[in-house]
Amino acid sequence: MIETYSPLSSRVKTYQLVGDQAPEFALAENPLFEDFLKQYYISQEYQSGPVDLGENIDKYIRIDNLTKDVISGQVATASSITNIDDIITVDGTTKGFPQEWGLLKIGDEIVTYSGVTTNSFTGCVRGFCGIETYHALNDSDNIKWTQTTSSAHDSGSAVQNLSALFLHEFYDKIKAQYSPGLEGVQLSPELDVNNFIKEARSLYESKGTDESFKILFKALFGLEPKINDLEKYLIKPSYANYLRRESFAVQVISGDANKLIGQTLFQDNEVGNVLVNDASGPISEVVQIRDDYYRISVFIGYDDRDLIQGTFVVPGRTQSVGNIGLGATVITVDSTVGFGQLVLLK
Repeated sequence: MIETYSPLSSRVKTYQLVGDQAPEFALAENPLFEDFLKQYYISQEYQSGPVDLGENIDKYIRIDNLTKDVISGQVATASSITNIDDIITVDGTTKGFPQEWGLLKIGDEIVTYSGVTTNSFTGCVRGFCGIETYHALNDSDNIKWTQTTSSAHDSGSAVQNLSALFLHEFYDKIKAQYSPGLEGVQLSPELDVNNFIKEARSLYESKGTDESFKILFKALFGLEPKINDLEKYLIKPSYANYLRRESFAVQVISGDANKLIGQTLFQDNEVGNVLVNDASGPISEVVQIRDDYYRISVFIGYDDRDLIQGTFVVPGRTQSVGNIGLGATVITVDSTVGFGQLVLLK
């Protein structure tokens, strides 16, 4: 059953009571009978064993038991060990391993033990046997039970907690249920697993925000990321409205042109005394160009809004510059704007 990391008190096991239950005559005639029964029940009630799972399933399915020590399930040897050493010292803590008769794996060797200290396993039985994985390499639907032999191991060799295999399976299933998309992803060994699963909903509710990225990176890599919002560094066009104007060069015949600002400019276009277009627009700017010539700007509007009615056209009128001799083929005028390529003058 779950002993070292269960919030509940350990339940009494059969092997702890078998000495008191065996008949006295059987013990008298067979001095090793009690030890035989005890070892038999130990072999059936070891953590994650079939009897243990059946009797303590309520403890196994508690999310609070999914601590980072259990999920990581791995430490390393603090020094090299021979094939006969019965004490294995680790570089770290034995937290998450059973207090007794747990199974651990070093290299290809499975080891069981009778006790633990803060950083060591004592009473080790070398070259043991047991379930190595719930998913055999060539047959993922079946477990792999292995008989091993004792061997020497170097310092820093990985020590795997085989007694937590069922919890690993439970963890994978519940992670797939409550955090879809992360079921096949290896999360950070420093992650508070049970808290992450309990609060997984907040990760999906905040999806796309800076906080969701921070939670995800913390869960995956155990790091506190710095989020750079690239939108803040992009060059953006102004949010202001664009003013649009249409300008004309005009000659003042009479009056003060500067007083036209705010008035409406009208143009009646006639062809053969027939009105073909009537255009108008508000005058927003008047600038003197030279002498009695001014530039009048008609306000069109902001952006795509148009305040001009109709279409202003430049009339085909101008004046000659200098004298025109009889039979001249070139006439110099003030401007040809508004005239076509071939026109008839009068």
